[in-house]
Amino acid sequence: MALTAEQIELLTDKYVVSLYSDLEREVIGDIARRLRKAERFTETAELQAKFMSEQGFSPVKIRNEVMKMVSSDPEYQAFLAENTKEYKRFVKEEIARTVKEAEKAGNKLVAEAGTMAWNDDLQMWAEHGVDLTKPSSLSQLMTAFKKQTRNELRNISRTTGFKNTMLGQTGVLNAFQREMDMAILKTATGTFSSQKAVNDCIKALAQSGLRTIDYASGRSYNLDTAARMVVRTSVSQLAGKVTEMNIEKTGVELVYVDAHDGARPEHAEWQGKVYTYSGKPTSEYPDFFEETEYGEPGGLKGVNCTHNFYPYWEGASVIPEYKPADPVTVDGKEYTTYEATQHQRQLERQIRALEREQQAQKDSGKPDKDVVKSINDKLAQKGKEYRSFSERAGLRTKPDRLKVG
Repeated sequence: MALTAEQIELLTDKYVVSLYSDLEREVIGDIARRLRKAERFTETAELQAKFMSEQGFSPVKIRNEVMKMVSSDPEYQAFLAENTKEYKRFVKEEIARTVKEAEKAGNKLVAEAGTMAWNDDLQMWAEHGVDLTKPSSLSQLMTAFKKQTRNELRNISRTTGFKNTMLGQTGVLNAFQREMDMAILKTATGTFSSQKAVNDCIKALAQSGLRTIDYASGRSYNLDTAARMVVRTSVSQLAGKVTEMNIEKTGVELVYVDAHDGARPEHAEWQGKVYTYSGKPTSEYPDFFEETEYGEPGGLKGVNCTHNFYPYWEGASVIPEYKPADPVTVDGKEYTTYEATQHQRQLERQIRALEREQQAQKDSGKPDKDVVKSINDKLAQKGKEYRSFSERAGLRTKPDRLKVG
């Protein structure tokens, strides 16, 4: 793949080179582990290799390095290749099924991670007669990183304002930002699921003794909560940067913000509407940035926001029909979808808190049997309550949010 002068400039940044080298090493190691276990390239390994190739990594190098890690025996390597062949015809179906199931389950970040909405976005442009040639994923992703970090290719999550800690403010800040950047890169390139990327990040940081993230604003988050929040938000923001670049490249005047049930009240006010992107509001279309507070922590693409925005062609684009779900009643109390999801989040936090107590007993070396039994009983009861409430409220349970790294 030929690199442009801009790409070369981006990739000469030592920090970025280091991140991508680490990503390549982790992916190769993970593919090799899967290959040894299954004695063939699994569907997940195929996906990882595919996404790495899309990012500009050499498929030949990936294969050679994986084979070196697995075995140097040519006969065994030939066996692995032959054993993989019979599964090949299923790979495309498996990829499509995986993405379809992720979308059906509502896991948009996993479903869209590898493409960063490029495919849908490009199709949308093409349908309206705009020839928007797809650049290499590596080029556009790195440009999005640059925009996200305000021309500094580090701290993709823009996480700042740590309090001093016993490990030193600079040490913790740098370690957290480094691991966050790697987790975001893993998810944005599609080489790892967001859950796997977050779990790896939590594990790496927890080994240093870090358990909570304290901000100068006074807010404090447990490590697992902070990591999930930062990765979820940052990947969404990077997708927004890609859309921005395409809009600015073609001069599209209008954008549409999608709508979904369960949006926080202040976001529900501006979702599902069309805005002017150029900064010249009309009587019909208000200003996109002013109305949605795009880029602000509490606005569109802000903390934990999962809304997206798309180009809109007047007279040609069709706004999807959206109707808010009716409130549900659980144990005599009425909940809007937003209120129900907030109660679900509360139950998840309570379960994680009990799991931390459970882990603390194990780590003590002398666990109190009575205390352990009490915690286990509470966990079982709280888990039952969580599943029951989710079912009756019509919400999908999220097992990954019940785990503590």
